[in-house]
Amino acid sequence: MRALAEYAMRGRTQAVTVVMLTAALPLLFWLSAATVALATLRKGVAEGLNLLLWASLPAGVWLVMRDDPTPLVVVTGSGLLSMVLRTTVSWVHTLLAGLFLGVLLTWLMPLLLPEVVAETIRISKQVLAEVTAEISAKTGRQLDEWLSSLFAGILGSIHLLVVVGCLVLARWWQSALYNPGGFGEEFRQLILPRRIAVPLLLLMVFGGGLHPLMLGWIPVMTVPFVIAAIALVHGVVSLRKLSVQWLFAFYLMVFLLGPYFYMLLIVMAFLDSVLDFRGRIRAQIE
Repeated sequence: MRALAEYAMRGRTQAVTVVMLTAALPLLFWLSAATVALATLRKGVAEGLNLLLWASLPAGVWLVMRDDPTPLVVVTGSGLLSMVLRTTVSWVHTLLAGLFLGVLLTWLMPLLLPEVVAETIRISKQVLAEVTAEISAKTGRQLDEWLSSLFAGILGSIHLLVVVGCLVLARWWQSALYNPGGFGEEFRQLILPRRIAVPLLLLMVFGGGLHPLMLGWIPVMTVPFVIAAIALVHGVVSLRKLSVQWLFAFYLMVFLLGPYFYMLLIVMAFLDSVLDFRGRIRAQIE
């Protein structure tokens, strides 16, 4: 993949070729998104916008011809967040911008993927009907609203995670090509400030009870915590000078335990925002 990034950075013609080809091929849109983000980070917003327009052409074909919005969403989202990172040089500000993007995606998902949302609601109601009493018409309408918001939020958060993943890949490419080791040091320092983490957690816990629409925001608000938790693990492994096997075990647990471990990551990131585990470790080492 590094060779692909190096080729794309040779010139505009090469970059356009890469972003259009990878956006057009099945399941390779993430490479197009990462290349657009890399160009933005390295060469500026104007160059990134130019590549984003080219990448949007084949990604838009997937939307029109195959009813698949994911390539266009990921390419566009990665391009926009890379512009934020390029401008602010802050992962915290970039993740906050990602929250707004995620909320927008939550609103768009029922429009972009109506069949997926509708089918998920149907299956969920069928399962609930088997374990609960008969659902009344009024309760059924409310349940449709809640489930639609929730599953739209889940779809939005999944797309946002892919977008952030493409941005991370682009930043790693940039570091590998122009500043070896820079990305690792930068990422390991990522921590959500307490003034951000506390309100986000309160919204996650109580927001769903305030308005059904906010129920869809909850999955999106988990994304900054998860990214911060991953940075925490990498930071602790680096500070303690542990072997890479610890990181392998961590990602294996993420893969095997899925949503159960996902919740643990959120708790870890919140506690780190309050207690600053890496700062305490540095103090012990010094």
